[in-house]
Amino acid sequence: MNALSRIITAEAVAVTRLGNPSQDYAAQQRRLTAMATMTGTHGFRVPPIEPKTDAQGLTRGDRKRIARAAAMAKVSETRAPQFMHSAARRKLEAV
Repeated sequence: MNALSRIITAEAVAVTRLGNPSQDYAAQQRRLTAMATMTGTHGFRVPPIEPKTDAQGLTRGDRKRIARAAAMAKVSETRAPQFMHSAARRKLEAV
């Protein structure tokens, strides 16, 4: 390995390693160019994670929707029709 290849290798490591601070403006521009070349100017993508599920296979949102529907059903059954929400009133009239 000759001196020129060692210098180029050291420069490439300094440009592409994210933990190294940039020495000057030119080094910062070389780093930006190198990162843009590596990612095709799209940046590093982080795929979205799947929501956690419980033992029944329900997500937190599913459990909230079920609880909300159960609470609204209980409220609608106990309220007098004149105090019900319009959608609940229509549902009661349809039955």
